Amino acid sequence: MRKQKRKEHLRFTVDKAVSTYLFNDSISLNHPLKEEGLTRHLKGQSIITYELLEESLETYQKLIDHEETRDKVVLLAEHYLSDYYKHQLLNGRWSKRMNTLYYIEDFKMNSLADTIWMLFQTRLKWDEEKEQIIRTLAALQDVRLFELLVEEQPDWSVGLYKEIFRRMDRDQFKYNVSELDSFEHPVGNAMLDVAREERDEALLPLFEELLSSHSLEVRIRALKGILTLERITNVELLTPFASSSEWVERMLFARIAGKLKQSRYIAILTELMGDSNWWVRQGAAEALFHYRDGVFILEHIYTNHPDPFARDMARQWVGSRESVSDGGC
Repeated sequence: MRKQKRKEHLRFTVDKAVSTYLFNDSISLNHPLKEEGLTRHLKGQSIITYELLEESLETYQKLIDHEETRDKVVLLAEHYLSDYYKHQLLNGRWSKRMNTLYYIEDFKMNSLADTIWMLFQTRLKWDEEKEQIIRTLAALQDVRLFELLVEEQPDWSVGLYKEIFRRMDRDQFKYNVSELDSFEHPVGNAMLDVAREERDEALLPLFEELLSSHSLEVRIRALKGILTLERITNVELLTPFASSSEWVERMLFARIAGKLKQSRYIAILTELMGDSNWWVRQGAAEALFHYRDGVFILEHIYTNHPDPFARDMARQWVGSRESVSDGGC
């Protein structure tokens, strides 16, 4: 309670000092904390003051969109928190080390990259802290980490690789994507997943090229990329997937066809309505449903298709349309 009371007493002083520096261009880096007497608290290694400073900086960083002001947040963190964070990384408790890593990542404190890299090399135990060390290095754009990915491609999880690529500078990431053939699973698969998240139409040629990959996982990710972009330069590139021996590829063809709404796909989708796999039939029915005359096509399938599974699926989708028209009654 005494600590909390003292913390609240100092909070206004810290916030005032931080805002003075951030929003007054005439104030130097050293001025705000020195002027308000906070430098004395920091030199005395007052943990409360450090905690208040990082909380204040984190708040402003989340609220501010102005790039120059956000850069000043980083400068302030570098100037006043670097030594404190270095001490916490090397000597603090596990929870304190973890929080410190999060703050370093948020504030993009490049001055601590060497210390974190040393921790990465010396911490042999693979745990949550080790993974956060890697994520923090990625956020700091540490070239040593990226070189390690390219040269050694360590056997890390796809999830961890995705977190690395999400933090990577976008130009660096796009370069790595262009060199996709050099990467193996799980690095390449994670890269494709993140590329799909980008929704960047410039990546469409890459997805189209990978449709001919020998790897099923790569082809599936390429199809998902095209599904996300809802575009393709040559509609015939998709046709072979309608007769794939893999049900996932047939389903993805159906879902993409529903987005592209090409009339040449209608006959193929009608045939897929009788597929042996429920997910493929479901995908084909949903795709047809979104065509301009989709309900009429499904009604025709319900009445005339020779396959009972196709008729049943068509009935369900026609029924769902009628249910919506009736207000769900």
